[in-house]
Amino acid sequence: MKFQLKRLWFQILTFFSVNLGAIGLRTGFCYPLFYCHACPAATSACPLRAMEKSVYKGSSALDQLLYPILILGFFGTVTGRAICGWACPIGLLQRATSGPARKLKNYSIVKKLGRYRFEPYLRYTKYFMLIGFVFITAAYFGFMFTDICPIGVLTGTIPIIILEPYKFVPSSFFWPAIAIFILFIILIFIIERGWCRYFCPIGAFLAPFNKVSMLHIDVDQEKCVHCNLCAIECPMGIDVANMYRDPECILCGKCVNVCPRDAIAYGRF
Repeated sequence: MKFQLKRLWFQILTFFSVNLGAIGLRTGFCYPLFYCHACPAATSACPLRAMEKSVYKGSSALDQLLYPILILGFFGTVTGRAICGWACPIGLLQRATSGPARKLKNYSIVKKLGRYRFEPYLRYTKYFMLIGFVFITAAYFGFMFTDICPIGVLTGTIPIIILEPYKFVPSSFFWPAIAIFILFIILIFIIERGWCRYFCPIGAFLAPFNKVSMLHIDVDQEKCVHCNLCAIECPMGIDVANMYRDPECILCGKCVNVCPRDAIAYGRF
């Protein structure tokens, strides 16, 4: 439990660090996580927006694509998808909504679809979001995912309306973005980590790095008694006891805490 409290404090400190622009501290870096650069307090830039602009229709800035990719690639290589479980403010938000989501678990869309084995395939949606809506539509149609991004509404549009209403000018995508934002809020209240599981493009980018990252979760099969407490506790709905470097794992460590045989631990190489 103390370990999870440390994770909570790290998430809170990260949240404040991404908002240091409020005291005038702004950098030219991209976040290795999901947060909107349009927020009045934002410290750095959104990696998705940087990717979109570098491939945008008619853009001559293709060389700048390497910048956000290298930042995400570095963190992915070292920690895999731990950014999602330890640093991302949207992960912190979903941690807060996990209680209601767990209570509704028996009535959730996930369980109903899981009975028909559809749920695992829904997890590929985030890869479609990354490739289709971040790269292809920006390159060929000039449409950028971040124009309708619900995280942009939450961390960009709403703070601007509250803190700097005189600067707010609604775009042509404002109402579609609001509709998607409402669906996002419903999603995270009825499905635990619903955004991380199915739709997050940054999660999709980081997920493959779990296979090669220095930090990962190890399961000692000799100690494991397959009590499934780890799978029950896992916020990502993973069969932890039988996984090996699962791309869906956010390395939150909840399975490590709950294992009665100490069969699960963080591994490093």
